[in-house]
Amino acid sequence: MKYKAFFLAASVLLLISCNSADKQQRAVAESFLGFYFATEYDSAATLCTPELGEELLNSLKSINSLEDGVKEMIAKQTSGIKTQIVSLEKWSSKDSVLLKYKVILPNFPNGIDNRMVLVKEGKSWLVAGFGQK
Repeated sequence: MKYKAFFLAASVLLLISCNSADKQQRAVAESFLGFYFATEYDSAATLCTPELGEELLNSLKSINSLEDGVKEMIAKQTSGIKTQIVSLEKWSSKDSVLLKYKVILPNFPNGIDNRMVLVKEGKSWLVAGFGQK
């Protein structure tokens, strides 16, 4: 009887921790995508591994060097983009997941399939890579 209670409690704790991890992963992904498509690469970089964060900051330098009219056009084009998380799957280890999402454009309502890899560093989930399949 004691073993049944132990296994039931362990199962409940495992289920709760999995749901909590899923929520954290989804929250990081949604925040990252929101910042990324708003061309707020400095904010998006804080949700990335150091390597990917550096790439985004280099992209920010390129965008900042553009003329104001071009920057406004980019902001206008990206403002209509929506994203939708489709699924989360375990990746190469327990500390990494593959998140599938769609990028929904105003003229392409079915969306474009994309994926993102999240890794756990310490207690935080970080974006390690993203883009099309």
